[in-house]
Amino acid sequence: MSATKFVVGVAAMAALLASTQAQEYRSEDLILCDCGTGDYPDHPEWSTSRQMNWYKDIKWPEDAYAYPDAPDMAVQVPFNDGLYPWIPKGATAKMPNDDVWTAYIEDGTPDGFKAGSAVTTKEGGQMLNCWAYRGRPVSAALNKTVNPDAVCWSAFVCNRDETAPPRPGDMGSQSSTSTASSAPATSFFSTTPATPVPTTTDGEPAPTMTPDTGALFVSASVSPRFINWNNTWESFISKFAWDQTTGRCVAKPVRGDGFTINIDCAGIRIDSDSHMTLILIRALNEVGLNSTWFNQNPVVPGQNSGNGNRTNATSWVVMPESFSLQATDKSNQHAIGYLSYNTTYDNFISGPCSTCDTSRFDSQFFDPIIEVMQGTYPLYNSYSIQAQCHPWMAC
Repeated sequence: MSATKFVVGVAAMAALLASTQAQEYRSEDLILCDCGTGDYPDHPEWSTSRQMNWYKDIKWPEDAYAYPDAPDMAVQVPFNDGLYPWIPKGATAKMPNDDVWTAYIEDGTPDGFKAGSAVTTKEGGQMLNCWAYRGRPVSAALNKTVNPDAVCWSAFVCNRDETAPPRPGDMGSQSSTSTASSAPATSFFSTTPATPVPTTTDGEPAPTMTPDTGALFVSASVSPRFINWNNTWESFISKFAWDQTTGRCVAKPVRGDGFTINIDCAGIRIDSDSHMTLILIRALNEVGLNSTWFNQNPVVPGQNSGNGNRTNATSWVVMPESFSLQATDKSNQHAIGYLSYNTTYDNFISGPCSTCDTSRFDSQFFDPIIEVMQGTYPLYNSYSIQAQCHPWMAC
């Protein structure tokens, strides 16, 4: 009888111990982070550096842009051919203590909403709720190959809470420019180099070649929210006045109906006949004429006696409230040109949120940019174009 009691007592203690271990970190947090450009050798422009940070119980600072304490554990997440890892397919990584976590995320989820789950086999199996929570700095990046000072920013926060973490009052509704909340759309084009690649001669050393010589990388950023420009597209492009000596824009802020558009650009001289600043302005012009991100003279429904549609008597353009292009020489990672415009409003904006429509990043977007970039030939002979929304959602 006593032996039976002893066995039962041991079983009860074992069950209590297992239960205690399973509840050991009830306040644990798994932060899915975006940490900037990684080190995939064939595509250094890919933003491949992602990591999982694990905390026994993270304490968020009151200041939105102050760092919490360092994570208790962290692991870099593989780039998997450059695909953004926080997607429904799932991303798996093993922590330094051998705990394996897998996160299943709907990457287009607006901030503050449940975006998926994170599961682990530790302690008999655990599952956390994951919340979209972009734009807070959380830690230094493990991957320092490209940038030794790289910072990781929150993308999704996984815990056992029933709501997302609160957003501090000084935190904007969007993520930082250092984050990327969606997998960038990318296009690539290459031509034959103007100068043949040197070949070796018997007994002679091979010539030293700089990696990515002749490769140009262009990143584009587009706001998902739109404004109405009450004039022609040509009139807007004409506002990009620039100094041919310095290569910088000298344009003054442009007034619209209830808003101001601020213009900036700069670039280097490519050769005696071409300048990067002008090439970027031409690229913007061609995107505006061809891409569905820009709508020239939209048809207004229900205001015509015949077919129910009409076009405004005056020209106007529906266009993103902000847009930027940056050109980088991949051989040395030096920026050689930059163009942007952004919008400031006279009054507070109200209305529904605008989320990113990645289907607009199509051939009508990429092809015009690639065609214009060929104006840098023969200095550059291959062109990679990457585009993403920033921010993912504008409210």
